[in-house]
Amino acid sequence: MTAVVGILNQFGVALAADSAATYSGANGPKIYNSANKLFSLSKYHPVGVMIYNLGAFMGVPWETIIKEYRKVLGAKGFSNLEDYKNDFLKFIKDRNFFSDTAHQEAVLIDFGVFLLQSIINEVDAEMKGGTSGYLTPDECAMAKIESYYTLFSSWDVCPDFLDLDIGEFESKFDVSKFIADNFASVSHISLGLMTKVFSKTLLAYLRAQESTTLFTGVIFTGFGELEVFPQLIPVNISFAYLNRLRCFVVSNEARSISPINGSAISSFGQTDVIHTILGGIDPSLDLGYEANFMASLQKYNQLVLGNLGPQDDVLRKKIESIDYQLLSDEFVELNNTIKRDRYILPLVNAVATLAKEDLAEMAESLIYVTFLKRRITSSEESVGGPVDVAIITKGDGFIWIKRKHYFKPDLNPNFFSTYLS
Repeated sequence: MTAVVGILNQFGVALAADSAATYSGANGPKIYNSANKLFSLSKYHPVGVMIYNLGAFMGVPWETIIKEYRKVLGAKGFSNLEDYKNDFLKFIKDRNFFSDTAHQEAVLIDFGVFLLQSIINEVDAEMKGGTSGYLTPDECAMAKIESYYTLFSSWDVCPDFLDLDIGEFESKFDVSKFIADNFASVSHISLGLMTKVFSKTLLAYLRAQESTTLFTGVIFTGFGELEVFPQLIPVNISFAYLNRLRCFVVSNEARSISPINGSAISSFGQTDVIHTILGGIDPSLDLGYEANFMASLQKYNQLVLGNLGPQDDVLRKKIESIDYQLLSDEFVELNNTIKRDRYILPLVNAVATLAKEDLAEMAESLIYVTFLKRRITSSEESVGGPVDVAIITKGDGFIWIKRKHYFKPDLNPNFFSTYLS
């Protein structure tokens, strides 16, 4: 896992990223503290990029892809940050997604195995626990697949997959063979009978704008040539299939500084500690309070009903008809108002006036406190290592404040003398 943060105001944007990378092996996960997650996107223009979650795309390290793009981009610039993002995605497509047809199908197979195995596991758990309400595993599995289809179909579609229909998908991907090859050992569920249903569900999942563990967050930030204030655009990129890129812009996380909107704080990856600082309360504790409030309402209602006599049927029905969720939602909204007015807005307003150096210090500190919590508790230290810090301003461009090197800079002057050549 990872933690990256971008803090923007009208002077520029400060970026910070940890260096921890978790690799899963046969003997369990292992964490290395040497990953690079923060990069300049151009040697000549004030734009940068951060990554989190997966460190590779179709088996190719993102660091390699970004630096190859930087060479192709050269001194070329764009009017706005959106154009940099679009050109970067075009570069990935022009390079054939760094893969061939067989590789793309292998990635889809892994994707499909994850989905179908998850469904089988749910069916087994419900049938074993007697909670499914279905007589046979086949009935339960069919219902599960259909419910997932309904869910996935309700989500927005990745732009590249808008034109991919079930006919083309089934002509390219043999779902029957996929099931036979990967689930031959499953004998208690007649998966072959559900091929058609699973086929449309897998397609709906493939098309959906949905973030699973199989994605990389790629965050573009900085200034286009015509932009006076910094922007931030996060994009989730999963993989490629049928020469289409499964990716989408996370619109609700995009940030745009303007004369009216003077600052923004954006965090990605493991954000629990950062959200605690911003909102004044740990997000998991906040959810716990909400659940406890709902439970207390229900318990109080039962106590009142228990004290009513048999002649109070009208009153009993009125009490039983009380909408607990409406009361809980009001409770949550009141708490959110307190967090917004007492914690979030004062902090965001203060960020609007910070100098560039203070922005960098704040960004680094937010990453460090996330690491510190992991370090002093029993949590896995999945955020850690050196913190890379950079500032992007309109006039000075991309400036490193702190940067780790896998080599000693003083022994490699040639690298720095040729960097801008």
